[in-house]
Amino acid sequence: MKQLHHDENGKFCSLNSKPLAKKVIGVRLPVDVDEAVRKLAGNELSDWVRQAVIEKYEREQQISA
Repeated sequence: MKQLHHDENGKFCSLNSKPLAKKVIGVRLPVDVDEAVRKLAGNELSDWVRQAVIEKYEREQQISA
């Protein structure tokens, strides 16, 4: 279970996360991918997708370094 706390604005956030951007990025996925991701992520869809994007970003940074 994740450890949560309130940030300075009173919103819940993970103790291990960096500050989040104010702008939201939304994507539409193919139906089969959407269903699979939702099944894998369960109740933590936002965190799951956020972590997947972060991992991809970090791999791209290593390739371009």
